[in-house]
Amino acid sequence: MSLRLSRRAKRILRRHARKPSVVPLNLVSMIDVFTVLVFFLLVTTASVDNLRNPRELALPTSLSLDQPPTAAPVITLTKQAVLIQGEQVMTLEEAAAAPEGKPIPQLRAELLKVTLLQVQGATPGATTRGEINVMADKDIPYSVLKKVLATCGELKFARIAVSVAHASKRGGQ
Repeated sequence: MSLRLSRRAKRILRRHARKPSVVPLNLVSMIDVFTVLVFFLLVTTASVDNLRNPRELALPTSLSLDQPPTAAPVITLTKQAVLIQGEQVMTLEEAAAAPEGKPIPQLRAELLKVTLLQVQGATPGATTRGEINVMADKDIPYSVLKKVLATCGELKFARIAVSVAHASKRGGQ
């Protein structure tokens, strides 16, 4: 059975016969795309500011949409102790026994180790210790938290952030 092909069909067959059947794959552009993707992922994951809270700490919840605190010294108030950067400074009972209206002496001594910085755009000689984060268990008495915050304020911390767990609008505690 012989098929008669038109001139056009013969030309198409000849053209396909001349072309190689394997298409070359250009990997350079694909590597460029993946490189950009890797850099994007690295930059975006590095910009997320999350503090890790210890397992024994249950943070109170909040509906606030403010940004989480940045990397700064962390004061942690657990049910047993007061810690700075994970190092125990005093027990919670000692903090509760400290007099009202005065800074807590042990906490003050540790926080004085944070260096003073010059305030930009302010009067000459204006100094601050920068930022500090306070992470407290939700069952800590407010009087103890108030004493810790007052101690931080007395030592010229410009921004004192209290860490909370973000709650949804429906299920907040």
